[in-house]
Amino acid sequence: MDQVNAAVQHPGEAPPANPDRWWTLAAVECGNFVVYMDGFIVTLALPAMARQFGVGLPVLKWVIVAYLLTVTVTLLPAGRLADIWGRRRIVVLGMGVLVVTSVLCALAPTVEILIGFRVLQGVGGGLVLANVMAEITAVFPKQERRKAMAVNASILALAQVTGLVLGGLLIGQFGWRSLFLVILAVSLAGLILSLRILKARPRSQDRSAMDWTGAVLAVVATSAPFLVIEQLSQGGLAPASLAILLGGGAALALFVAVEQRLAKPLLTLSLFRSRAYTCGSVAAAFYFVAAVACYFLLPLYAQLVLGRSPVMSGVLIVPLSLVLTATSLTVSSLGDRAGARTLSTAGMLCVSAGLVGLSWLGPDAADASIIGPLVLLGMGGGLFHPPNNSATLNTVPAQHLSVANGFLSTARNFGQAIGTALAASLLAHGLGAAGADAALAGEVGARLGGSQLEAFLGAQQLAFRLAAALGLVGALISVSRGAEAPAAQ
Repeated sequence: MDQVNAAVQHPGEAPPANPDRWWTLAAVECGNFVVYMDGFIVTLALPAMARQFGVGLPVLKWVIVAYLLTVTVTLLPAGRLADIWGRRRIVVLGMGVLVVTSVLCALAPTVEILIGFRVLQGVGGGLVLANVMAEITAVFPKQERRKAMAVNASILALAQVTGLVLGGLLIGQFGWRSLFLVILAVSLAGLILSLRILKARPRSQDRSAMDWTGAVLAVVATSAPFLVIEQLSQGGLAPASLAILLGGGAALALFVAVEQRLAKPLLTLSLFRSRAYTCGSVAAAFYFVAAVACYFLLPLYAQLVLGRSPVMSGVLIVPLSLVLTATSLTVSSLGDRAGARTLSTAGMLCVSAGLVGLSWLGPDAADASIIGPLVLLGMGGGLFHPPNNSATLNTVPAQHLSVANGFLSTARNFGQAIGTALAASLLAHGLGAAGADAALAGEVGARLGGSQLEAFLGAQQLAFRLAAALGLVGALISVSRGAEAPAAQ
């Protein structure tokens, strides 16, 4: 009966209480955990990979960016495939891909092959992530959805802690390849839980063919900014950069034209008639563009400038994740009174303030000067995520949840990938080609000095301040979503 009721749920109406909703949450959060952990756990391993493969940051950044970019471009097609085949089937397929590619990454003999396997791993991550918030929104009634979204944000923070701390321990004891065995173990657990707990839910009656033309155009449009960033990091503005931008813009225009003509498009453009949905999605992208600068730069700063071990570099970011978790779990009660616009905008402002604080870090920063900005970043994430996710999806009709969540997740991961690419490119450009190779290849505990140290700190300061400015743009977008009526007590 619950499934029948869900099938006729009206736009904006809360689904009936599902007796298995908390078990369903546990199952999808396993996937959420492993996908986000996978995005962070590799950062600490970049110096170890540089020593083994003999390459520098311009190449190694693609071990992270290739994964994040592939997750991003997979999300929209994955959301549509979930409408056609069902969310359970897509999640199980994605978890299976994560299991297989974890083994392949652990065995990769060269950095080029590793990057290729990371692309495949990103496909699995995208299939999983496209359905997490859609499943939460589908099974939780509106009055409980903020709590579920708070758990979702807390899992994100837990994935960061686990990835950074456990990753640091494993790198020191067993080498960087052991990181992918952790991803294997969690992916396998998520696969088993998904098979046992997730239920096949009613699919759309109109199971039209997949919009492959739209999918290809979306991949081209989404990839163009990354190619421009790569061009800029290598030689500044060039005709090739302008050509790439024009090509990406043309692909985006064609994508919109194609989607408008299809009965069952890859992306339902009518979703963007809702200002809450549009502003919430774009604000999420800017949050991740800004916040990810910390997760990428600080572990490298701790190892290369402060001379800390990988594990202690991971421990350094634990305060951020702890504060994010605590704030997320308490913000749902505030949301009943303050609303998404107030809380999410305040969160973005905290993020920008924290990034400005990190931009002042010098060659011998004390822990206190690092922890203060990290607390602000954690508060910002906890204030932003639950109300923004909940308010963005609250008004989406049930039949469009997978596609709507697919675009929201695309926006989030696009921001994360762009933020990582920007930070890595600014750092590599500041160090120069030879410096970027030598900086990462030093022995564990070795500290940069001289011109290398000066270049690293200058590039880091620029990256943090650019991220802070983009966070302010996100705050402006968040406040533009309009007022949200407080939920009934």
